[in-house]
Amino acid sequence: MMMIHWYEPSTLTEWFKRMFSILNLTIIIITVGFVFSEFRYNWCENLMGVYLASTNNSRPEKGTIWETGDKTSKANTHLKEIIDKQQSTTRNALKASSFLELTSGVNPGEWVNLDREHFKKLYIKLPDYTADKLIPSAKLLFLLNNPDLDRIFIEGQEDKSLKIFFLNANNLVLKKIDLNKEMFETPEIGTQFVMGTSLDDFEGFKDRIYPAGQFFKAMTDLSFDKINDLVEDPDILLEKNGRIIRAGIWNETKAGYIKIGFEYKYKSQTNVLLVNGRELVVWELIINLKGSNQ
Repeated sequence: MMMIHWYEPSTLTEWFKRMFSILNLTIIIITVGFVFSEFRYNWCENLMGVYLASTNNSRPEKGTIWETGDKTSKANTHLKEIIDKQQSTTRNALKASSFLELTSGVNPGEWVNLDREHFKKLYIKLPDYTADKLIPSAKLLFLLNNPDLDRIFIEGQEDKSLKIFFLNANNLVLKKIDLNKEMFETPEIGTQFVMGTSLDDFEGFKDRIYPAGQFFKAMTDLSFDKINDLVEDPDILLEKNGRIIRAGIWNETKAGYIKIGFEYKYKSQTNVLLVNGRELVVWELIINLKGSNQ
């Protein structure tokens, strides 16, 4: 006969009573709730994370795992900076309404691709003399309609200039042109009236001072369109008091313009009006002046 301890239940009913007692049920419910809440809210991981974060400074930052993670984090940060910078450059290029804005938006070492239509719109806005310096319109027309042209690649340079590459599908260069801010500089002086002086007082007019009659004779030998294109605002010549007795041509070119000086005689005083003449027309005028001296 098997011995039964006094504390063991003697019947099946007592076994069930002990098994499903309030204490046991409470323990089961708490355990199930604990496990469920962990799966639902991950509070164990969160508590562990808070603890590790609070004690992070006191732990040594050494070991292969930490160094690998640190390098990975730095690499990801650097890669994100590169991507953000490139995206910013691309946005600036797409928003650019002129080549001058484009040179400001693409920094040294950065690059961007432009489509044909955008490049053409920027080119059309250029003044004629700047457009010819960049690339003649006939050559650009040939390039943009060349079936081999795949994309236009623009790269920023150290001196805030741009290198523009016309590439085919194999990245072979069909044409390379350089673009710099000097092409867009405005002349130093627009129109300036200097009273009480003469052309001889300006070193830049040395050896290029002509009597008014000779100057205007050479000027009338130009075509009508070029006469109108010589000075941006010819009416200003009529607004000044006095008579033009001499004219001078500056010996330097600035942003597609050459300075022209007109010396006025008014009563007992001489005054000088400085205006900007378009470079190409001024050079043709100089040839006419040299011909009139022979």
